[in-house]
Formats: sequence, C-alpha cells, structure tokens
Amino acid sequence: MYKRDLDALLAKKELPRAFLLYGEPFFTDYYARQILSFWGPKEGVLSFYYDEYHFESAKSHIAQPSLFGDVNILYLRTDRKIPKKELDALVALTRKNLDSYFLLHFGGEDKTAKEIAKSFSKKTGGDFARFFKPRIGEAVAFLSEEAKRLGMTIENYALQHLYLLQNEDLPLCVSELEKLALLGKPVTISDIDTHVYGMGKIAMDDLIVRLLRKEDVRADLERLLQMTANEEIRILNAVTTYISRLLQFHIYIKVHGRYDVGEIVGYPLPPQMVKELAAMSIKFKLPVYRQLLAHLLTCEHALKFSQNIDKSSYLLSCLIKLQTFL
Repeated sequence: MYKRDLDALLAKKELPRAFLLYGEPFFTDYYARQILSFWGPKEGVLSFYYDEYHFESAKSHIAQPSLFGDVNILYLRTDRKIPKKELDALVALTRKNLDSYFLLHFGGEDKTAKEIAKSFSKKTGGDFARFFKPRIGEAVAFLSEEAKRLGMTIENYALQHLYLLQNEDLPLCVSELEKLALLGKPVTISDIDTHVYGMGKIAMDDLIVRLLRKEDVRADLERLLQMTANEEIRILNAVTTYISRLLQFHIYIKVHGRYDVGEIVGYPLPPQMVKELAAMSIKFKLPVYRQLLAHLLTCEHALKFSQNIDKSSYLLSCLIKLQTFL
C-alpha cells in the first residue's frame, strides 16, 4: 500500500498487527513512530537495531502472554534481509497472540524489501507500505498538517517556498517549522526569508532561468556546487522539477487558453512567480519538453550509477547539452 492507504488505516484504527515499512527514509521514520504509538505504550516495546537482532529473543517477546492487559510489541529496524522462515514465524505469532505486534522498519534495497514483503501479505495477517519521495503538492500537504499540529497559521504557498528553499528536504522543513512556530503569529514568506537559512534556493532559481535562456551558467553552477556541498543530483532534480512545472503550465494554457495556478498545481503561488512560469512555459513546444525531460533522466541515471566520473564536470556537460534542445 501507499502513504494515503496507511493514513486511512490509522484513521479507521484498522492497522494489522504485523507491518512492514520501507522506502523514503523520512516517511518510514515518521510512520514507525506513529505506528508504535498507535499500538501501545513504549514500555511494551522490545527494539532491535540492525545487528542487535536475535530471533529467539524476538520470538520469545511476542510469544509470551501479556500481563495485566499489556501488549507485546516487537520493533526491528534493519537494512539486511531476515530469513523468510524467521519472518514467517514472527508474523504468525501476531495472529496467534492477539496482544502481540510486530513492526519491521526496513532500510535496505527495494529489491530485498519486495522479497521480505511476501511474509507480510494479507493472507498471513500482515501488510506493508512503501514510500516514495513526495511530489511537491504531497510535500506541501504534509507540511500543512505538521503546521496545524504545531498550532501555526501559514499559507500553502509559503510552505512551498520553505520546501524549495530547503532543496525539498522534508526533515529540515519540519525542523524549521518548529522554529517558526515560536514566532507566535501567522507566518509569511517574509518571515521564512528572515528566519530560515535557505540551501541556495535563490541561486538555484537564477541558474535554471539563465540555463533556459541559453546563457552561460558555468560560473553560476560552480558557486551553487560550493553552496550545496557538491550535491549534483539535487541540482539536476531541481532543473527537472522546474521544467516539469513549466510543462504543466504549457499544457493547461494550450487546452484552456489561460492559466489558473489553483487548477494547475492545486494551491496558490506568489503572483509574480505564476506570471513568470506562465510566460516561460509557452516559449517551448511539446517535442522540446520531451527532449529536455528524457535528457535529464539519462543524466540522472548516469550520475547515480556510473563509476569513476567527475560528477561536477558531467553535470556541466549535461546542462550545456540541454541548451542545444532549446
């Protein structure tokens, strides 16, 4: 299942007693805390972290009858594959002992996680949730819920500004929200710019706009790499996100002959930003967008998986080649 399905189960209080979490680290961490709290008090939790796991001890904990109506919760966090026979046995115990719960928080490869998930099928009485990096609308919605929890008043476009300012780093955004909540008043973009240290957002926007205008971006890229600790993938992803947003505007304008940011992205943006996105979006034709996004995907794959390359030089060559499609 996905995040929305897990949210629905938690809201209905129908979560299985054996559950697997894997995927995007921020959300697996977040929902591990939610699930453990949902099942019972921390006094009933036996936790194993990575190499601490010991099957017989884990089995003994959830096999024993609870005392005085308490619950027995097993929490295992690991990035290694657990033998299927052991997982099957632990999941089966949660079906036999109605006071026992088992949460596996897996941080290893997705291929291994998919094999592990077979032990958490609905037939065995378990289930699992996989998380992906959220799209910007999903991230803003999540931050909006966090802001409500903190008792804050803040508009979605301000949350989006914070998210982009922090290079789409959700944990960092949540931390900054907690600080901003101390202001004790409705939080605006101006407050965010004053109190939050952005990870090169303004420089990133400048580079992307100059890139799409076919200007020389070598100096901008060098400065940005210094500001973002040489995180080439984040810079490339920022370019992809920006061009994808332009494509959304382009398609909507072509269909409707106008633009409505609420319908395009689902929440308001600063008027000047909307005007600039709309104006730039119609400069490129659909085949150009196809070339740009296909090229960026190829570059991302190479940055992630190619060995023995100078990532900074490769990123620059990718951006220069991208300009040839414009």
